[in-house]
Amino acid sequence: MRRTTLSLLLALAACGGDEERTLPDESGDLAIGSGGSSPSHLAGTRPVGPEVGGTRWRFVEASCTEGAPELAGEGFDRFAEVLATDAGLLFLYDQRFGDACTETVAQVATPGDTPDSEWQMVEEARVSVGDCPTQPEENRPGDVRMRGQFLEVWVQRSNWCNGLEVKHVYAPARPAAPDGPQLARHYALHFNRQDARRVTELFSASGSLVEPFNRTPEDQPMRHDGQAAIYQWYQEAFGNTPWLAMKVTGLEPGVADGAWVMTWHYMDPRLDVPFGGRNLFTVAGGEIFEATIEITQQQVPVEGLEEAAETIAPEATGEVSAPAEEAAEGEAAAGEEGAAEGEAEEAAEDVPPPPADPEAG
Repeated sequence: MRRTTLSLLLALAACGGDEERTLPDESGDLAIGSGGSSPSHLAGTRPVGPEVGGTRWRFVEASCTEGAPELAGEGFDRFAEVLATDAGLLFLYDQRFGDACTETVAQVATPGDTPDSEWQMVEEARVSVGDCPTQPEENRPGDVRMRGQFLEVWVQRSNWCNGLEVKHVYAPARPAAPDGPQLARHYALHFNRQDARRVTELFSASGSLVEPFNRTPEDQPMRHDGQAAIYQWYQEAFGNTPWLAMKVTGLEPGVADGAWVMTWHYMDPRLDVPFGGRNLFTVAGGEIFEATIEITQQQVPVEGLEEAAETIAPEATGEVSAPAEEAAEGEAAAGEEGAAEGEAEEAAEDVPPPPADPEAG
């Protein structure tokens, strides 16, 4: 009887333990330098530096502080390209969630003061095509380490783990020429990053850009041939606005081999409402040989913006027209002035001529 009672108490205690089980407290992991991450992951690893720049990696596995992330389940695939920058490392992730979604994400990783200090992980841009289950990551502390031949990237309080720490593990991968969809996504990604150099590097040395914002003497879209001319145009375009946003709305193959059509909506602070357009890409050998920018929608409806209906969309030159309300007021004022002038003329006709000067006769 005593053994039975003891067994029952142990069973009840075990059940109660499961009900009261809590997740690790990572509330101190929100800020850089908070020291919230456990240094236990440093064991058996070595620091990473600019020597990994120019390498490519294939996703192997992911884990959370508690369990595995659901997003990295069946159908998930990811490759990471690592570029060295003055600030640290730039990760370019190309990932796929089955057939429903493809994404490219730019994440900047800045190292700490010492080799074993935490890094700052900042997502700069994200381009999604399809129905993607992911969300942008907030700026978080993290780490980048090598464990043998494997690359480990840690991010604290990550969306991948419902607010807990995530670790992605990568194995070395051979370089591979990007295909048309990847080039198009990288174009939009670096465009949103306002990185003229990275955009230009997607073009071949003799590549061309055709854009409608500048016109030839024959009033045709301007053509820029060669990487130097392409770089200059993007450098000037990005320098004219403090921020911009290109939202990709579609990516489909074109009619000819190597042709791709990317549709998008564009907005910057100089505009009253977004406008729609598309890029026509000609791709071969992992490079863009020609990109043509076309404006397809002078005005894109935006939900929740009442003033959007009262504005005139930007012209193909990129100039912003005055709001329709102001234009209407101007037309009304002009009409009133014209009516007043007409009435004045009619009144002048009704006035009799002045009498003749008696001394003149």
